[in-house]
Amino acid sequence: MEGTAFKFHPDPYPEQQLFYRSDNATLARLGVPAHSISTDQIDTDKLYHSVKDEFSSLDVSNIVATIKAIALSSRGIVSGKDTPTRVAKLER
Repeated sequence: MEGTAFKFHPDPYPEQQLFYRSDNATLARLGVPAHSISTDQIDTDKLYHSVKDEFSSLDVSNIVATIKAIALSSRGIVSGKDTPTRVAKLER
């Protein structure tokens, strides 16, 4: 993402079907724009979705930087300069 240290990449864990395990898949089926962006490397984070997965274990600086990158990347849509297009029918 221009203006940040981030690059957005396709889902590195497609076998886990994270999009379909979230509310996003239901929203997308209903025609609501839905995205999945992760701030974690779940293959190396031993606390991910465990009992010990607490706020203190999060990389808050990375989460904040990710939110800023999302905000920057959406400016064209918000201003009306860019128009998102629909993805062909979602298949699972």
